[in-house]
Amino acid sequence: MMRRFILLALVVVVSTVTIPVAAQAQSWEVRREIREANREVARERAEGAREIMRCKTRKCAEREYREANREVARERREARREVSREIREDYYDRFYRGNGRWFRDGRYWSRKDYLRRYYARRDNDGVDVLKGAVIGAAVVGVIAAIADDD
Repeated sequence: MMRRFILLALVVVVSTVTIPVAAQAQSWEVRREIREANREVARERAEGAREIMRCKTRKCAEREYREANREVARERREARREVSREIREDYYDRFYRGNGRWFRDGRYWSRKDYLRRYYARRDNDGVDVLKGAVIGAAVVGVIAAIADDD
């Protein structure tokens, strides 16, 4: 019975859900940070598995299992923070020229214009609530008309 529990705990620790962070078209620094984060999480998992295998009692195995999960969760949180920081700082690297100016496509851009043009980030300054409400009402009307037709 104890052996099954240890084996189950080991399997759970080793196969804890790993959601790989997507490294699509990120810079080299972001991809490097993702690789480092994945290595750290794997290292914590392996360490947890070793500690569980060393246990002789069920109580010890349960304690080590909880501790391993805490450590893995901590490493994941830290990895998310570090990768997010790298992504946030990524657009400063290639085109940023200082004093809140970016040089791209032969001209200088302000932060707001640069982000809007190249990253489609809007700081809710162009949100048209009325347009959204009209489109939503039209969709609901079409759905109601189709439902009544049947």
